[in-house]
Amino acid sequence: MISKVQTSNVAYLQQSAPKDDSSKGVSKTEKSEGIDKVSALKEQIANGSYKVDLAKTAQAVAEELI
Repeated sequence: MISKVQTSNVAYLQQSAPKDDSSKGVSKTEKSEGIDKVSALKEQIANGSYKVDLAKTAQAVAEELI
């Protein structure tokens, strides 16, 4: 004899804790200070003087993957 299998429409979600930015050296900044940094970066990119720190970028990517 075969019995009915009960199903439900419940989705299981895995809650993940937000990553701690303090371990990455990230700190909160004032809004005007953040805008000044963005403006400076935009200017450097526009005039071609912005240089990517490959070692620092690779380290940050590696830490994020771990």
